[in-house]
Amino acid sequence: MDSTSQAVYENRIKSLERSLRCTQWTMAVLLIAVIFLGLAWYGVGGITQRQVTTNRVVVVDDSGAVRVRLGQDKQDTKRASRAAGIVLYDKAGHERGGMATMDNGRVAFGLDAPNVPDGKESDRVGMMVDAKGHVMFAVADNQGVPVVMMKSADAGGTLQVMSATPDQKQVDVRTLGVKGDTQSTMGGG
Repeated sequence: MDSTSQAVYENRIKSLERSLRCTQWTMAVLLIAVIFLGLAWYGVGGITQRQVTTNRVVVVDDSGAVRVRLGQDKQDTKRASRAAGIVLYDKAGHERGGMATMDNGRVAFGLDAPNVPDGKESDRVGMMVDAKGHVMFAVADNQGVPVVMMKSADAGGTLQVMSATPDQKQVDVRTLGVKGDTQSTMGGG
């Protein structure tokens, strides 16, 4: 090898070394920038968002079935009053309970029976506070007929225990109150 070709190789090696150092510095700066941007995005203590605004959040299970919905009912709801809150569903997609505020001023918590046909009452346990602050707690049997109901009112509260008559056409009601007890029958036949 002559001295000219050796000088060419040495210049090429020096040029490659400079290029390698420049690439190393560039990669170090890029790594620092990525770390800085990651910390800025996630925050030092984890992801922190001060507020997330949305109309509805839907949680699905592994098979894609809706299990939880957080938000307001659609306009054409079948409820007595449109609700905004959290609704729980079973794996078959049936509503099984929830907690919500209602457009009529109520706030309610309910647990529902599974597989209830349309038009039948699904509530089995319910608590409600109405717009005036009155409280109601109800437990229903498997046909959706209340069997225990507690109510508060401006003049006091009552506890009602109910049972369907053997022919299922009427409901016998015993009402217990501070000022006395009564018995009555609801329904007709």
